[in-house]
Amino acid sequence: MRVNGLYGHVRNNDVRSLALFAGFVAAFHLLAMLALVVPLAMVDPDHAPLYGWTGYLIRWVPVVTVIGALLFAMQMAWHVRTVRRRTDFRFVDDQDEPRLCRIVEPLAIAAGLPTPYVAVIDSPALNAFACGIRQKEAVLVFTRGLIDGLDDDELAAVAAHEIVHIVNGDIRLIAATNVCLDTLNLLQPRPSPQRVKRIWQACTLPFLALGLPLMVVLVLVVMFLRRLAVDGSHLTRLLIASAREFIADAEAVRLTQNPAALVSALRQIEGRSAIPGLAAGQDAMMIDGAHEGAFATHPTIAARVAAIISVTGSMALIAPARRDTRPSGRGAREDFGRRPPALEAAFLLRARQGANAALARAPSGEFNRLGLTPELTVGAVAAIGVFLWAHSADLGRPSALAAAFDPAPLRTYFAVGREGLRCQMQGIGSAIGLAAAPTACDYASMKEMLAAHRGKDDIFGKLVDRMTEVGQNGSGITTRPDGTFSNVARPDVKLAEVQRARCFQTDRPYSVGDRGLHSVTEQPRGDISLPRYLAFSDAAARSVTEATPAERDARLLDYFKVRKLMGEVIHRFFGDPGLRVAAPRYVGPEHQTAIALLRERLTVPRFASVLSPLERAELELLAAAPLDFVSCVARRAQEQKKA
Repeated sequence: MRVNGLYGHVRNNDVRSLALFAGFVAAFHLLAMLALVVPLAMVDPDHAPLYGWTGYLIRWVPVVTVIGALLFAMQMAWHVRTVRRRTDFRFVDDQDEPRLCRIVEPLAIAAGLPTPYVAVIDSPALNAFACGIRQKEAVLVFTRGLIDGLDDDELAAVAAHEIVHIVNGDIRLIAATNVCLDTLNLLQPRPSPQRVKRIWQACTLPFLALGLPLMVVLVLVVMFLRRLAVDGSHLTRLLIASAREFIADAEAVRLTQNPAALVSALRQIEGRSAIPGLAAGQDAMMIDGAHEGAFATHPTIAARVAAIISVTGSMALIAPARRDTRPSGRGAREDFGRRPPALEAAFLLRARQGANAALARAPSGEFNRLGLTPELTVGAVAAIGVFLWAHSADLGRPSALAAAFDPAPLRTYFAVGREGLRCQMQGIGSAIGLAAAPTACDYASMKEMLAAHRGKDDIFGKLVDRMTEVGQNGSGITTRPDGTFSNVARPDVKLAEVQRARCFQTDRPYSVGDRGLHSVTEQPRGDISLPRYLAFSDAAARSVTEATPAERDARLLDYFKVRKLMGEVIHRFFGDPGLRVAAPRYVGPEHQTAIALLRERLTVPRFASVLSPLERAELELLAAAPLDFVSCVARRAQEQKKA
């Protein structure tokens, strides 16, 4: 389509900007997909992008689109308040800034706009911008340094430039680009500020290269695509903002009929526009901003001046010979353009605080062009070296190397993680009362998934073969008739350990401190309380002494179960010190009475006949040594310390 005049360029630029804006939408969906790769592979594999696009497009793309649209709408609605919070501008009127308002109002009328709000940033930088979503709510913002540093014609040229942005709808478009980038930043991972943590994350890559090399490839591809999406978004904003700056300059010249004033203003602004404390990329809406780097938002001042001169010729070339158009006496003062000493000190303090805040917000480990931190780059190189070393015998056989990237182990990895997460959520639900009673997860589905790798030359195949081998050696890991395996010890193995080590078995494995290790002297926090656990045991013993003869057997079994449960819980959260504190409590008269009744009932055949061999062995152990009734986990730890 043919373009005629500035109006045609503006309309053509609108169409071009909308086309470029589609890049933000594509980047948002790409980053959202990359953020959901692992979670969906674990919780919704049928619709995970890792396993196919159709399911993800049908189920999750609409959801992501709606969420993105809501975030965009909310941030656009709060745009002016967000800008005010970031730049700390204050609204002024003709009583506060009569010179500035006297310059702005005629220009707004000439442009056919309702008079915009005017605001000032107390900063020595030379910059200005317009913000807002609708014309009647637009705000023209000027820095104190700009107001004091330019004469009336120069200030009018800058104001005209910003008014043109309002007329052309640029403020809405630039606001939308900034909002899109803010939304994209929510999906962009940030490197940990702790170097030790970044090193630890990098160290996982070589280990993954040994067992799951495809996971290393997935991590590197995801990080690179994230970086590509973010860089593409910044480039899109630069292309949108740059073209509109040239048009705004040309329209400002047409509005003021004074190209020399705009050229003079731009030359004074050059190199003095940075507002201390402003985050990178937030200067896209201003008359001048970053010219290079990932956060570039503006063409260079030299390019803009050259464009103005190419259109206006000698009218712009007289800029160096212009006279100061400020009222008589203002430009001649030696301190003109400077703040009083007290305010100057405030400016310096604000700048220093802003710089420190910006430094605190900036991550200590930056991403390179591949989307990796320096630590991850080293980890990736190490992972490649480890993989080549581990498969050195297969370097001449491409088919063998390709087999190392079989996706089956990765699918199993995510599937096992999904089932483990489900079991954990089930346990949490039971703990907080969402389920009637705690139920143990047998992990049957996970074992079946792992068993499918039996005999294969991958990490899970080797794991299954090793577990089966250990089980055959008597560890209690057994193989079912259907070929799957179980890590639940056989009853005879459990019984043998109870009789040999004189300990009781727990329903589920645990380790000391796996849910936090606590001191026996600390104040009780929430449900984790040593006095509370001991009170449960006391109450169970008391219920035995208070029971009728008909209730006594049931109460004795309840006391036995409570002693087991409290012994497990105390050891889990408080370790051996907790067991030492609990032992004297069991010397109390109520416990002694309960133990005496238990010894008596174990001699009665009718009571003992309803017990399993394992239960009877554990009950006999409690009756014989009530002060040393500990879990087999605790006993194994004690034997290891002695060894």
